[in-house]
Amino acid sequence: MVKLKLNGQPAECPGSYEEIKTRHYVRILKEWDQSVDIADRDYFHLFNILTDGKFTDFSRTVENEITFHNVISWVLTQDFKFSTILPKVLEYKGELVPIPLEIGELSIGQNIHLRRDYIDKSKILEENLSIATAIYLQPKIDNGQFSMKRAIEIAKDFDEMPAYLIYPIGFFLLRRALTFGMLPGKRSPLPRINLRQTFVQMWRALPRFIS
Repeated sequence: MVKLKLNGQPAECPGSYEEIKTRHYVRILKEWDQSVDIADRDYFHLFNILTDGKFTDFSRTVENEITFHNVISWVLTQDFKFSTILPKVLEYKGELVPIPLEIGELSIGQNIHLRRDYIDKSKILEENLSIATAIYLQPKIDNGQFSMKRAIEIAKDFDEMPAYLIYPIGFFLLRRALTFGMLPGKRSPLPRINLRQTFVQMWRALPRFIS
């Protein structure tokens, strides 16, 4: 993480895509207006997302402009992509949790909670990455029966974990859960957003923003 001070208070910002937390990734997709031209988007809001800031503006001194550019530029220059290969294990609180390879291992109750309580209420599929992974792995983590209450608690931990670890598991589940109990032609899949393409476009537009 990049250490910095905001209004005299210590803060930190991811220094590489491996350090982006799952909740930051979801906030970028949901809050950073995808309908606005890439050159006209609010880059300062992106900075707020990555630093958990609530600032409305900053003093546009040369020093601040350079700091702002240095903090954000890695997002625009690094190859930002997630693996599509389902891992065999996920490390959680020092323990290696085995990843079930078949969606059929989800109980009917797990599927219903995921579809009814989350997917069907979503604007984009990725906002459910943490809860989907938690619903899937909670019985493995606790070595017991499925508990929605515990899954919600675990999802909060997954929100704080690197997105590149949670994404392959969560999206594997979400794609398959979409078909659970769905009649053909009944419901269209939720939209996905290509974040890597967005970041590549950001890099091309950045000089216009800071000039």
